[in-house]
Amino acid sequence: MTQELEHADAQPEPESPTSPPSSPQPAWLRLGLGLIAIALILTMLWPEDLRSRILGELGFGDMSIARLEQAAVDDPTNEALQYELASAYYLAGRFDDAWSQFRSVEAYRLAAEARPEIVEAEKVVQDEPASKEAHFKLGTAWARAQLLAPAEIAFKQAVALDDQYVDAHTNLGVVYYQMGRLPEALSEYDAALAVSPDDADIHHNKGAVLVQQALQASPPDEGLLNQGVSEFERALEIDPDLPQAHFSLGVIHMMRGQKEQAITEFQRFLALDDGSDPQATQMAQDYLAQLEK
Repeated sequence: MTQELEHADAQPEPESPTSPPSSPQPAWLRLGLGLIAIALILTMLWPEDLRSRILGELGFGDMSIARLEQAAVDDPTNEALQYELASAYYLAGRFDDAWSQFRSVEAYRLAAEARPEIVEAEKVVQDEPASKEAHFKLGTAWARAQLLAPAEIAFKQAVALDDQYVDAHTNLGVVYYQMGRLPEALSEYDAALAVSPDDADIHHNKGAVLVQQALQASPPDEGLLNQGVSEFERALEIDPDLPQAHFSLGVIHMMRGQKEQAITEFQRFLALDDGSDPQATQMAQDYLAQLEK
């Protein structure tokens, strides 16, 4: 089951022992962008001290743009390096250079050509570089296109502009989850929960990270699994109709051989399912078929 880049990003559900482990599934981005009023600060300049601080925080302080440019020329096939240079341009407010450099990476160019929302979000950032919502919107467009390296930078930028920005912390957590950087994902969810402790989606996401960490051990770490279950249960205390939490609990009960509890959770998930994640729907149906034999 996938995670949503929406109000809070929910995370991919833990894998069942009945199927081989797979890579993390795409996250549901916590969007709600249509509800976000983006301020029109057309004349606002990006403060130089803020720009310098962010560049340092994001790891560009020890390598000048000139050095990155030379490194990118010397190694033109190094995608990570091309993204690093594009990100440095982005953080320095050199947006025309940033967009051009991002498009030197074929995956980015193809995504931008296929998704007009990326180009639109780029323009908003260029017009409103001090708007946290503008960076959040661009990061979300990038994350939806699976452009995770750029998305990380955009969400970090939004957080640098407002460290209480719950949605940016949440989406950054989803990006880290997809990158397999689970401790960093957990840190972002904790930061989001410090501001919004009663957000069911974020509790679910945190639980999914804990379960994923538990499954990396052999045998699975029961302590981490229990922590994950506690987060899922907390999510359902806040929102009893959160479908992904029911799905996740169903998987854990199934892993533990708790047949009746698993059946109950998968049935509840399917009753709440709106069909927006066909893979999760099919998995729940398959698991129920196995359990009810």
